This record gives sequence, C-alpha cells and structure tokens, in this order.
Amino acid sequence: MDGKQEIRRKSGIKEIADLTGFSPTTVSLVLNNKGTFSDQTKQTIHQAFAELNYDRAVSEGRQFIRLLIEESSSSLQSYPYNSEIIQAVESECRRLGYEIILTFVRETPDPVAWLENVSGLILVGGGLITDELVEELRQSGLPLVLVDNYSHRGDVLSVHSDHYGAGYMATEYLIGQGHERIGFIGGPAKYKPLVNRYAGYCAALMAHGLPFVPEYVAFPGDRKYIKGYDEMKSLIALPERPGGVFAVSDKSAFGALQALRDMALEPGRDVQLIGCDNIQGQQEIFGQIPTVHVPRVEVGVMAVRFLIEAMKGNLLQGKIVIPGKLILPSGQ
Repeated sequence: MDGKQEIRRKSGIKEIADLTGFSPTTVSLVLNNKGTFSDQTKQTIHQAFAELNYDRAVSEGRQFIRLLIEESSSSLQSYPYNSEIIQAVESECRRLGYEIILTFVRETPDPVAWLENVSGLILVGGGLITDELVEELRQSGLPLVLVDNYSHRGDVLSVHSDHYGAGYMATEYLIGQGHERIGFIGGPAKYKPLVNRYAGYCAALMAHGLPFVPEYVAFPGDRKYIKGYDEMKSLIALPERPGGVFAVSDKSAFGALQALRDMALEPGRDVQLIGCDNIQGQQEIFGQIPTVHVPRVEVGVMAVRFLIEAMKGNLLQGKIVIPGKLILPSGQ
C-alpha cells in the first residue's frame, strides 16, 4: 500500500466511525478482519466503507465497478465462500486500476441507483439477485457479468465453477468406495449452483446404473440446527440408511458431521460423508472430510477480466465454466 492509499485508509476509518457511531478501533478491526463482532456491525461498517469509496471515486473521476450480492449472504466471516470471491474480485480490480464498490441487494432493490457513475457490474450469487433483476440490469445496456449465477437464455455473460461436475465427482467418489445407497443433503433451490450439484448427483447415479431413491434426498425444512444437521438425522433414521452421503456444501457437511457424532456414529466407518467447496478454515475446525474444491479465486479473477473486456465494447455472452477437483483428507 503506497502513501496516498494509506492516508485514504486512515481518514476513511475516522469517516466511517463518524458515520456509523462505532469507535475507530472497532472500524479498523472489522476492516482488517480481526476481532469478534456481530454480523450486523460488520455489515454496517462495510456498507459505510463502500459508500465512502463510492463518493470518493465519483469526486476524483475514477472508474469503478459495483459488485452486488444479496443481503443474506453478507455474513462473509461466518462462511467465507463468497468472501473469497469478493476478495479475488477486489484484488484483480485494483491490480487493473479499477475501484470496487460492494453493495448488498435487499428485498426492495434500487437498480436505477446502482447504475449511476458505474463502469460495470458484477453480480455474485442468486437468491435476491433474481432472473428478473438480472434482465432489468441487462436492459440498461451497462456491461455486467454474473458469478455463480447465469441466464437460461445465455444472453448474459456468466463465470462460475463447474457445480454440476462437482456434484457428479462427489457422488462418483462414494460409488467408487463401494456404496450403492447414496444420500444427498440439498440446499435452497433459489441458488443455481446448489441445483446443479444436485443434478450432478442424479447424473452420477444414472451413469453407474444405481436407482434414484427419493427417500435418500433430504432438503432443508424449518431449521432448528445448523445446515445439514436435521437432514443427516432424517437419513440415518431410514429403515435402510444410506452408506454414503453427499452434502451439497461443506457447511452442510459439517452440520451432518455433528449429527453423526451426536448419534455416536463414526464418519468413514458407519457413514461415508463428502462435502463440496473446500473451505479450508472450516475443514481445520470441524475435522477433515473428503470434499470437492470449487475454484472461487479463479472465478472472481476471470469475472473481472471478462467484464473489463465488455467495458471496452467487446460483446460477450454465454458461460465460462471452471472445473473443480476432488480433495481427500491426508492419509486417504
């Protein structure tokens, strides 16, 4: 960080403190990913930081790119999947001379406000970033790239991991371990990557001549516990429980792992469990289980590069899909 950047950073901390009412120390810790604070505190500070960067970029005549992500995904520290994408986007933007402004999409979005003084948009994930919202933004004519989302018509450029292939790979791993009864712990259908992982699970069963058993598929209901916990318990309660289970994400896998431990079952011995994402920090906390690595950094970097090409006037459409890879715990 050069001298000017350091000055802007320090003055920004005081400005954010004045704007939010938090102390400069709290602001500094949050912006440097240190300390323990509530998700609301983190979101308030990061939003203020984004707004100040926006004002500064406009006043200085600098080009910047707005990154949109749904508000419910803003707990970036509790689940770093999206934070790794955002950090990759920010790093690549700054390397290429662009500023990045992080904006959270809420239940009542304001697309018109997002378009002012913007060189381009990167939309991360689904949920509140619906097909209708994407189409509205596309109609504005502003260059945009979707990340971990896509248009079924293929008229918007998207960059994402091969989530279908990840689901196939995880399921095929369990089949290779000799399992014929394979369960699946799913996630909300409003997120297309999770739907694609489910499709990969189904395709792998079919390719290997195994039947699809609806009872072996557990989707989240009214959640009392962490993701994957109740779903795993429901699978274990079946008269013929599955010998292997593919959890649609590492977060669900770790919830499923906790359920197995609470039932005095040993993962890998009583039930073979595999996740998806390869979230390193959580692997270290909850225990090593097989997973499929999803290349989040590569996705973020490619999204920026393709967006800048679009900003130069090069018309780009379709999907850029980056494959993942199977990750096994040490010793396997």
